[in-house]
Amino acid sequence: MKTQKTHSISKSILLLILISFTSGIFAQSMETKTSILNGQDFTDIKGTVITAHGGGFLKVGDYYYWLGENRKNGVFVSCYRSKDLMNWEFRADLLTRESNPTLDRANIERPKVIYNEKTKKYIMWMHYEYGRDYSYARAAVAFSDNIEKPFTFLKSFRPFENMSRDCTLYKDEDGTAYFLSAARENYDMMLYRLTDDYLDAKEQIATLWPGGHREAPAMVKRGDYYFLMTSGCTGWTPNQGKYAYAKSILGPWSDLKDIGNSTTYDSQSTFILPIKGNKKINYLYVGDRWDGKKYSNSTYIFLPLTFENDSTMELKWVDKISPNVQTGMID
Repeated sequence: MKTQKTHSISKSILLLILISFTSGIFAQSMETKTSILNGQDFTDIKGTVITAHGGGFLKVGDYYYWLGENRKNGVFVSCYRSKDLMNWEFRADLLTRESNPTLDRANIERPKVIYNEKTKKYIMWMHYEYGRDYSYARAAVAFSDNIEKPFTFLKSFRPFENMSRDCTLYKDEDGTAYFLSAARENYDMMLYRLTDDYLDAKEQIATLWPGGHREAPAMVKRGDYYFLMTSGCTGWTPNQGKYAYAKSILGPWSDLKDIGNSTTYDSQSTFILPIKGNKKINYLYVGDRWDGKKYSNSTYIFLPLTFENDSTMELKWVDKISPNVQTGMID
């Protein structure tokens, strides 16, 4: 009986240790973040790794929404939201293989979403492939009445018969929307003006740096200047990021200038995020750190962009940042 009692006590102690250990992990995963640690796994408020690569951001009310690639279990695009850019809550899978029959063997990359005030719809543009290679090279469009609800897949196509791979959306201050995508085997960056409902390309308005072999576009406007950041085409391997500027989105655009270090701090551009506070407007570079051998191991970096003058943009490495969305300041 003494041996049996001893075993029972031992089991109880082990159970208490296990509960304590598990509770500690759970509590740690639920801990409110006060900074973004660059290059590490970025988890949501439940401790689950965020899967939103090649993504874009949109401010709706008090929330920032992060929408990006999710390649798990037939999901293409997932949605997260945050009030402070550090603590993110998973909201929904917006696009999956079940969203449309034409998505059964598709691959979706670099989804970006903007809002159309006239139609009251959220519009998503993306890079669409069918099969395992990149020969399809199409753009695709989807829409929803609610940014947290599934999107309706509308179509895939080649704008004005041009190939379309890495891409981004940009909505100007006057409500005009533009789509940029890599064409001609990524040697040209095409700029299109969208229709008023944002569901189609209305006009091909420029070919930026013909033969430049650029991809991963990210655009923002600061003051009187538009800035466009791109990467070279080296597959999953990072390379020297470059940027250009212009006073009109129609151009003329400056020559491409280096930004960051020779590998853009081991990342590729996906978005430039403005933080508009009551004291200042600051800008964050958001990049993907791709793992070409195992996509799920890819991570993110969020770095402050600084400007020495109206047309000079700089990107420097910091291990962590603490953005203040109320003031616009970044520590």
